[in-house]
Amino acid sequence: MTPPPRFQRIAWLGFALAVLAATGFWAYRVATERTIDEQRNLVPVSTVWGMHACMVALIAGLGAVAVPVGRILGRRRGLTALAVLVGGYLACGLAPQTTRILFDEHLYAQIGQTIAHTGRAEGANYARVEYGQFEMYSPWTNKQPNGLPYLLSWIYRIAGVSDQASHFLNRALVGLAAASLYLGLALVPWTLPVGTALAAAVLFMFTPLVMWWGHTVAVEPAAAATSAVAFLAACIHVRLRDKESAQGLPSSALLLAGATAFALYFRPESLLVFPVAAAVLWSTDDRFIEDWSTWGALALSFAMATPNLLHLWAIREENWGAADGRRFAYEFIGKNLHSNGGYFFDGKWFPVAGTALAVAGILWLLARNRSAGLALGMWFAMSWGIFIIFYAGGYHYGASSRYGVVSCAPVAVFMGIGLAGLYGALRNTPMLAFGLGGCGLVNWVAGMHYVPTLSREAIEAVADVDFVAKMSHTLPDGCLVISEDPCMWLLQGTNSSQFFIIDRMVHEEMRELVNQFPGGVFVHWGFWQNAEPGKAASIAKLLVETNAKEVARTQSQAFTLAVFRIDTPEAIARFGGKPPVNSSRRETDLDRQLTRARAEGAPPGTGPAP
Repeated sequence: MTPPPRFQRIAWLGFALAVLAATGFWAYRVATERTIDEQRNLVPVSTVWGMHACMVALIAGLGAVAVPVGRILGRRRGLTALAVLVGGYLACGLAPQTTRILFDEHLYAQIGQTIAHTGRAEGANYARVEYGQFEMYSPWTNKQPNGLPYLLSWIYRIAGVSDQASHFLNRALVGLAAASLYLGLALVPWTLPVGTALAAAVLFMFTPLVMWWGHTVAVEPAAAATSAVAFLAACIHVRLRDKESAQGLPSSALLLAGATAFALYFRPESLLVFPVAAAVLWSTDDRFIEDWSTWGALALSFAMATPNLLHLWAIREENWGAADGRRFAYEFIGKNLHSNGGYFFDGKWFPVAGTALAVAGILWLLARNRSAGLALGMWFAMSWGIFIIFYAGGYHYGASSRYGVVSCAPVAVFMGIGLAGLYGALRNTPMLAFGLGGCGLVNWVAGMHYVPTLSREAIEAVADVDFVAKMSHTLPDGCLVISEDPCMWLLQGTNSSQFFIIDRMVHEEMRELVNQFPGGVFVHWGFWQNAEPGKAASIAKLLVETNAKEVARTQSQAFTLAVFRIDTPEAIARFGGKPPVNSSRRETDLDRQLTRARAEGAPPGTGPAP
C-alpha cells in the first residue's frame, strides 16, 4: 500500500491527540470535582455516548478499508467468511435457549430496554411499561460494563423487546467472532500452515462451551466476539500499512481505534485487549512504534474508552460479591488453576482432542513462527490467566464456566494451527491422517454431551423465568407486580417494582397505588424468597397483613413460585391512606354509580340487577 501523505498522518495524529486531551481533561474534572454518587449518575449517559463514538469509528473505518481489503481477500474468501458467520449462528442452536446466570442475563436485557427507550444505560428498580411505552420511576446504575445492553438496545429498537430478540444477539456474535478469526488469519502476514484460518474458525464455533453459552444472554460470548473483532482490526491495519516505511493508513487506524475501544465496554478485564493488539502489530514488524497512525489509533481509542474507564472508577468501591472485599489475590490461584487448567485435560467442558491440537499448534509456532506464537500466547494469557487470580474466577463456581468462553478464540487459533499443521504433515499418508481425524472427531462429539442440556444449578431460576413469562400474559392490563426481580416482568411488558421502592406506598397509600394501577397490585413470590429466609419472612408478613389472595402457584424441585394479589378490601381498610386527589375518574365506575343510585331511592326493579 502507498503510505499516506505526511500532512495526512500529522492531521490524523493531531486530531486523535486533541480528542484524547479533551476527554482526559473532562474525565479528570469529573473524577476530582464530583462525588462518587455524582460520578455514577453521569455513567448512564457518558458510556452510551462513548459507545456511539466507537460505533461511528467502526463504521467509518470499515467503510474506508472495505475496498482494499476486499481486493486482498477476493470473492471466495468473502463468501467463506459469510458462511462461517451463518454457521456460527446455527451451531449455537444446538444448545437450548435458556438462562444460566440466575437473573444477570435479564438485568443486561432490561438495561438494554432502558437504553432503547431513554438513551440512558440504567437498570429499573421501578418502571411502567405498557403499550410499547417505557417510563422510568426509579433508576439505578449497574456496576457491570454496558456493552452488551447497548447492543441489545439496537435489536430492541428494531424488533421490540422479546426473549427471541435477546437470544438472537449472542448467536450472531458467535458467528461474527468465528468470521473475524477467519478473516484476521487470512489477512495477517504470518507464516502459518495452509488452512489455518478456516480450521480455527470452525473449531471456535464448535467449541462446546461457546455453543452452550452462545444461546444465552450472558456477556462472555459478546466479550469474546469484540476481542476477535479487535484482532481482525489489528490484522487489517498490519496488512494495509506500507512495508518500506511501516506507516499505516489513518482509515485502518480508525477501525483499530473503534474496535479496541468498543471491546473495553464488555468486561472489566477487556482492558487487556490493548497489549494483545500491540503484540499482533509487533509480531509482523517491530517498527510499529514508528507508525504515527498506530499512535493516533491508541490515543483515539483511549479517548473513546474514557467513559468506560470513568465507569470503572465510579464503582471502584464495589466488592463484586467478595465477602472479605478481596476481588483479586494470589491466594486464589491454587484452587482456580486446578479447575481452569483442568478444563483442558479432564474432558468435562473441553474435548481432550482439542487440547492435543492446541499443543500441536503451540509446538508448530515454537518451531516456525515464534513472534506469532508470542502474540497469540499473550492473547491467551491475558484472556485466560486473569481469572485465576479472581475470587470467583474458577470454573468450579457453577456458572463461572462462562469465563472460559473469553479465551476460546486464541485457543481456537492454536487448535487451527495444530490441525492444519498435522494435516499438512500427514496428507501423504491418508490412512493415518483420517484415522487420527476419526479419533479426534469421536472424542470431540463425545465432549459435546452437555451442549443440548440444561444445568442443574439454574433449574429453579429457569422455572421462575418461565413462570413469570406465563403469568405476565394472564394478569390484567394496567397492573403492578412487586418483585425481587422487576427486570423479568418489565421485559415481558408488565409494570413492576422492587419491594423496597414501593414499600411505603403499600403500607401508607394503597388507595393511591390502586388508582395508579387499576389492573391490581400483585406480589411475586419468586426464586429469592425460596433462597433467602429473610426475604421470605418479610413478604410472608405482607401477605398476611393484606389478606392476599393467591392467583397462581407452581412447584420447581423444592422451590414454590407464586403470585398473590394484595389490593384486597382488608389492605385498603388498613393501609388505604387518603383518597387520591385525581380519583374523580373513578367516580364513574359502574358499580359505584349503581350503588349510589339505589341509595338515592330509585324504584326497585327499574335498573340492572346488582
